Amino acid sequence: MAEDEVLYESRLHISRPYTPNYPPLQQSNKVNRDGFLSIIKDKWSDYRNYNSNNSNLATRSKRNLSLFISPRGEYVAVASANQITILSKENDYQQPHGIFTCSSGGVFTCGVWSETHGVLGVVDHSDTVYFIKVNGEEITRISRRQLKVSSSIAGLIPQDDDDKDAQRQSCLCSFVIITADGCHCQIEIGKEPSASVSNSGVKLLGKFPKDVFCFDYSSECLLLVAVGSAAGLSESTGGNSAGSCILSLWRRSQNFDLEPLFSIQFEGSYSKSKDAILACPKVLISPLGKFVASLDISGCLHIFKMDKESCSLLIFAGEEKLGSQGTSNLTNGQNELLSDVVDFTWWSDHIMTLAKRGGTVTMLDIVTGLKFQEDDHQFSIIVLDRIQQFQGHIFVLDSKIPSNHSRESGDVHNVEQVMGGRSDQFDVSQLHWSLISLSKRSVPEMYNILISSLKYQAALDFANHHGLDRDEVLKSQWLHTDHGKNDINMFLSKIEDHSFVISECVDKVGPTEDAVKALLSYGLLVTDQFRFSESKSDKGSKIWDFRIARLQLLQFRDRLETYMGINMGRFSVQEYRKFRVILVSEAAIALAESGKIVQTYGQLLPGRSPPPRIALREEDWVECEEMVNFINRLPENHEIGIQIRTEPIVKLCLGYLWPSSSELSEWYKCRARDIDSCSGQLDNCLFLIDFACRKGISELQKFHEDILYLHQLIYSDENDVDTCSNMSLISWEQLSDYEKFRMMLKGVKEESVVKKLHDRAIPFMQNRFHNIPSTKDQDIDGHFPSVHMDDSFLVKWLKEIASENKLDICLMVIEEGCRELRINGFFKDEIEAVDCALQCIYLCTVTDRWSIMAALLSKLPQKQDVGISIEGFEKRLKLAEGHIEAGRLLALYQVPKPMKFFLEAHADEKGVKQILRLILSKYVRRQPSRSDNDWANMWRDVQFLREKAFPFLDPEYMLVEFCRGLLKAGKFSLARNYLKGTGSVALASEKAENLVIQAAREYFFSASSLSCSEIWKAKECLNLFPNSRNVQTEADLIDALTVKLPYLGVTVLPMQFRQIKDPMEIIKMAITSQAGAYLHVDELIEVAKLLGLNSSDDISTVQEAIAREAAVAGDLQLAFDLCLVLAKKGHGPVWDLCAAIARGPALENIDISSRKQLLGFALSHCDEESIGELLNAWKDLDMQRQCENLSILTGTSPSSFSDQGSSITSLPAHGIEEIVDLKDCSELVGGAGSGDLEACFSNIKNTLSFVTKNWHVDSGTDLESFLRENGKASIFCHYSTSMHYVSIRTEAVVTILSWLARNGFAPRDDVIASLAKSIIEPPATEEEDITGCSFLLNFVDAFSGVEIIEEQLKTRESYQEICSIMNVGMTYSLLHNYGVECKGPAQRRELLLRKFKEKHKPPSSDEMTKIDEVQSTFWREWKLKLEEKKHEAERTRELEKIIPGVETGRFLSGDLDYIKSAIFSLIESVKLEKKHIIRDVLKLANACGLNHTEVLQWYLSSILVSEIWSDDDIKAEILKVKEEIVGCGSETIKTISLAVYPAIDGCNKIRLACIYGLLSDCYLRLEETKGIIVNCSSKFIKFVCS
Repeated sequence: MAEDEVLYESRLHISRPYTPNYPPLQQSNKVNRDGFLSIIKDKWSDYRNYNSNNSNLATRSKRNLSLFISPRGEYVAVASANQITILSKENDYQQPHGIFTCSSGGVFTCGVWSETHGVLGVVDHSDTVYFIKVNGEEITRISRRQLKVSSSIAGLIPQDDDDKDAQRQSCLCSFVIITADGCHCQIEIGKEPSASVSNSGVKLLGKFPKDVFCFDYSSECLLLVAVGSAAGLSESTGGNSAGSCILSLWRRSQNFDLEPLFSIQFEGSYSKSKDAILACPKVLISPLGKFVASLDISGCLHIFKMDKESCSLLIFAGEEKLGSQGTSNLTNGQNELLSDVVDFTWWSDHIMTLAKRGGTVTMLDIVTGLKFQEDDHQFSIIVLDRIQQFQGHIFVLDSKIPSNHSRESGDVHNVEQVMGGRSDQFDVSQLHWSLISLSKRSVPEMYNILISSLKYQAALDFANHHGLDRDEVLKSQWLHTDHGKNDINMFLSKIEDHSFVISECVDKVGPTEDAVKALLSYGLLVTDQFRFSESKSDKGSKIWDFRIARLQLLQFRDRLETYMGINMGRFSVQEYRKFRVILVSEAAIALAESGKIVQTYGQLLPGRSPPPRIALREEDWVECEEMVNFINRLPENHEIGIQIRTEPIVKLCLGYLWPSSSELSEWYKCRARDIDSCSGQLDNCLFLIDFACRKGISELQKFHEDILYLHQLIYSDENDVDTCSNMSLISWEQLSDYEKFRMMLKGVKEESVVKKLHDRAIPFMQNRFHNIPSTKDQDIDGHFPSVHMDDSFLVKWLKEIASENKLDICLMVIEEGCRELRINGFFKDEIEAVDCALQCIYLCTVTDRWSIMAALLSKLPQKQDVGISIEGFEKRLKLAEGHIEAGRLLALYQVPKPMKFFLEAHADEKGVKQILRLILSKYVRRQPSRSDNDWANMWRDVQFLREKAFPFLDPEYMLVEFCRGLLKAGKFSLARNYLKGTGSVALASEKAENLVIQAAREYFFSASSLSCSEIWKAKECLNLFPNSRNVQTEADLIDALTVKLPYLGVTVLPMQFRQIKDPMEIIKMAITSQAGAYLHVDELIEVAKLLGLNSSDDISTVQEAIAREAAVAGDLQLAFDLCLVLAKKGHGPVWDLCAAIARGPALENIDISSRKQLLGFALSHCDEESIGELLNAWKDLDMQRQCENLSILTGTSPSSFSDQGSSITSLPAHGIEEIVDLKDCSELVGGAGSGDLEACFSNIKNTLSFVTKNWHVDSGTDLESFLRENGKASIFCHYSTSMHYVSIRTEAVVTILSWLARNGFAPRDDVIASLAKSIIEPPATEEEDITGCSFLLNFVDAFSGVEIIEEQLKTRESYQEICSIMNVGMTYSLLHNYGVECKGPAQRRELLLRKFKEKHKPPSSDEMTKIDEVQSTFWREWKLKLEEKKHEAERTRELEKIIPGVETGRFLSGDLDYIKSAIFSLIESVKLEKKHIIRDVLKLANACGLNHTEVLQWYLSSILVSEIWSDDDIKAEILKVKEEIVGCGSETIKTISLAVYPAIDGCNKIRLACIYGLLSDCYLRLEETKGIIVNCSSKFIKFVCS
């Protein structure tokens, strides 16, 4: 779509000079360094390479100014000479983002941005490629030799368009380099300078022009166009084939493979000729790819139209249209518009931006042929480029020319300068470049730009041309004026926007009074058209806004008149602008600050009645009821609420109601406060309130007095100016009457206090303080009460200054007040004066005003002066006097305390005691030391303190502390007298002793050596009570540290002893202090006792330490003796030493019994880890003892062998360490020949064959080798061969079995049986049976144990023994069945222990089931047999228990006759012997099948006729079975009537009563149940029933 015009905004962003150090001085430096030959060599080498490979580019032009823009315009790079300035869009291209300077001095020919990575790739004239970051930092550079290309570089193409997201995430940046000979290569680089560079290698493009002058690549269309030389081309792809140049079109595919599409030849000048070079070769594709334009060096522009469908190019025919615009300018058939072009770029797809040779920039529509308006700016040197992805955004790079060159010849020179030619005529370092942007704008945007740039005429023309609102121009012109009268007529009156006009009239203030009036008048004129009318609709908010604005204008006009009147016609814009919007009250305050406005305008102040009404101006039409109603509907805090309240509006809103007197009073107070707060003019406040009082407002009289008092206070010469001048009226009002009274006396001095009281303070108090009730609640106990609310101002003030320790002023006031008490008005009466004085004394906190306190009390009226009797009056005065004297004493003794302390001392008795101790402590430390007379005076002072100030202290406590002080001072003789008591105070002996001990300890522990005087003082102190046990203990301690321990070689200072918590540490020091110190056992124990280690445990600990030291020193005999003593005492910690000695070498007087005693003690107290080892040692000792006993019993002494494997040794040892480490270290003792030895071994082997069942031990060693290696076996077997006596058989067997078990031999069953029989042979206890069963379990043949148990069952007669052996048999059977599951000795032993612990507990049902599953038939039957026998034995035992002497066999065989006779004989025996056997007899009868009722009746008759049983016993026995007796009532009645009743003595009334009662119960039971009557004598029945 064609456009009629192009609108754009031109902006200058930055202007900077060319690089200041160009050209560089590298060549001169190189000359100095290497000489001219090196330079000539390099030049010749470059010349040869350049001419051989680039013959057509030998004359290629280069320019010193270039512009490189990123695709989206984020970055712009300006290359000026050898420097590149990088600009960023972030700061609107106004400040360099980075600067890069080429050190080689080259000129950059081309460049391109990789915007995704922020990398710029540029090429200089030497075909060196630079890669630069946006901050100007060089990433890397690649020379032409490194690229290995045969031709110069034509340009770069970035690889940002393939996959932008992938490119953005990738750390590599890729560029494609195109050379002039049609080759290309791809370069990948990292963003960091240290990154590697990847070169894909040079690839040749087929059908590509051999000599490329310029090319362009469109990333959006993926098209590439190149302009090259047509020389050498035989044929083309299509199109025109005539011309010196060729334009080829290529399409890019993946991996930058270029596909040729079309080429066309045309005529153009792209090679450097003799003529001046006007432009650089350039070819560009239009933004949408419809056109291609190319510029040659002569400034001629060639345009081609692209057909996207056929991918072909045609020379654009629109040049005819361009020629039609000015045919007169055509020369040689070429359009003037397309010639003399310095540079060009595309504005849009069909509009081009041309930079002409004359320095103008022209917009040209190539479709319509329209040439748009040229830019007014005349550029010098122009470089154009556009933002590729946005149309209508281009940059113009301008270069300023030095002023000493002419304008006419400058055009060619400028171009040559840019192109790099004629560099000898200009200094590039003096040139400056400027970056200008041309951005497309819409019509409104362009209009606003013209207005904002104050181009008003252009804006008006623009508005006329485009039909825009001209008010915007007028508004801007008005806003940029001074708002004078002429400006109103020229601009404001022509603006049609009423809202803007009215707002300006309201808001703006003119420079003069006339201007302000004119502006307000014009506003009122404009708003006059919005009057209230019934015909017009008033509902629009705009109309109400205009009416409110009118009220503002009226208010501002009124304020202007007021302002001019106040300022006497002087006008100030700033002051008036502030005055017209400020509150009236604030304005009045500001005026009041300038002078006595109250006196000047006093007639304006309101009184009780309203003044006559005066109208200042006529009311306006807008000041009506309708407007008031609208204003009332506005929010309360509306922003313009003050500015619209004119005087008529206020009258209409509030009405005309005169305020009441209270309101007027409050208003006057507020005004006075405001005047004082804002101006500080208290005189005006006073005049204001005085005016109000004279106008009849009497409510302000008190307020007037307050101001008057404040005025006197501030302006009095006697007052401190700094103290009172800052007092405001509001602060004065907020003060209470007492605070005002205190303020009047603030800072008063002693010499002026009385005068101020008489002149001002006392009259004020009498005026304001009227309620002073008399003080009747006097404090009897001497403690004055706290400050009462009814205290007068003077009393309160005196208390406060007393608390500030200003007693001098208190003395002056009280003295003056008590002089003429009832006349001067200081105090109400004498009571108030006395109470005030006392409270002032006690409120004082200083401790050096005792004389003033005493003088103050002396000024008080005395009792005879008062003439009345007051309860507690004299007592309080005397108490205060005593406190004063006590305070003097405390100050004298350097412990000063204030008076208040004495009142509160009773609540802090602990603190008082601390003070007393502090007094004594300081008195003790005084130098020189005090005499006895001084101490006596001190005691009297202490008693005085208690009497006057501290009566709650215990006299005994005070005496104790005083005696303590005497002892600390070394006054021992004087202390002896006081310790016995003084006067009515006496100390208990125990307290006196403790006091002496404490003092002695302090002396002792303060001693620096054992010979200093403190030691002597401690002893002298203790000598005060020589017969005391506790004191003697302390003396013993001192004696131990000073005499005993030094004798033992130990020196312990008292302070060291105090830090030692355990005295045992000192004993250990004494034991180890020197060699042989442990030998002084008695001395060490004595020292320990002196140190307090008196208990049995402490002595044992000392003996243990001595024993250990003796063992370490090798004195094992002493260690042994002490260990025996400690073992008897049960001292457990010494068990390890006892164990070591018991296992140690032979000593004198130590036998096996002693060793076993020590070892047994060690076993009782050792830790878990040592139990196993000590048990083995115990077994060795036990075996050795058994062998010795056997030796003694048999009379043999096998001394030719020694126990080689025993842990008990007889080797000599020299220390406890050696004793502990001695294990299995014995050696054979010589003395036997080899022949005797062999005979002995033979006898041993024969002996072992009788008691063992195998000849091999567990390890597989044969018996002979084992005996030769094991000395224990030899000794033991030798002992066993010596047994010939039956009396020691059991002991020998036990010994044999123990030895065999320990050495891994399995004994024969007959040996075990022999031992078991000897153990369980009756009479035997249960424990012996269990022991025997334990041996039976070692049988290989378990049935042998059954035979032994059954044999015992046959031979035993006692029931207990039978039951015991039966239990053993059942357990034996049970264990054999359980033994099936036991896999080793450990499990078997555990099972044995567990079962014997259970003893008689029967197995559970689960256990029985488990046993039945595994046990064999024999063990099951034998177990049942044993259980049956056990049950039979239990029945026999129970039977014998019930019927002594019964034949159990016959009874249990079931002989009923014998059973019956035995039971009835037992029942008959109860007649002669009292036996409670009814339950047992009935149970036995039921078990034997006898008649239960018969047995019961027989037993009943037996006890009823017995004379042995008492009546109570019979009743108790019958009660057990009464229900059964009554249950068989017929039989009971029969038994009593036939057997019992005849046999009873009739005189035994109690027995008869028991019988009758029993018969009655039986008869009643029978009658209730069956109604049966027993066939008895009717007489007997009647008798019973009666």
